[in-house]
Amino acid sequence: MNTQQANTAHSLYALYDTLPNEVQQAFLEELLQKKQEQLEDLAFALACKQAKAENEFISDEEAQAFIQSLNP
Repeated sequence: MNTQQANTAHSLYALYDTLPNEVQQAFLEELLQKKQEQLEDLAFALACKQAKAENEFISDEEAQAFIQSLNP
């Protein structure tokens, strides 16, 4: 992600953060409904990146539990 994209993303989040709680909730619900698979993939990628950065790896059981938690 380049600097301009990072700044745009930050600005959008700053705008979101100024919205009333009810509007934030409605936005998140719609985002999850329309982008659920993409969000799940991103959450998994971020968790892996963080674990690698911290040199912490999860066990097979933890991996399976995480994968199962993604399926409603």
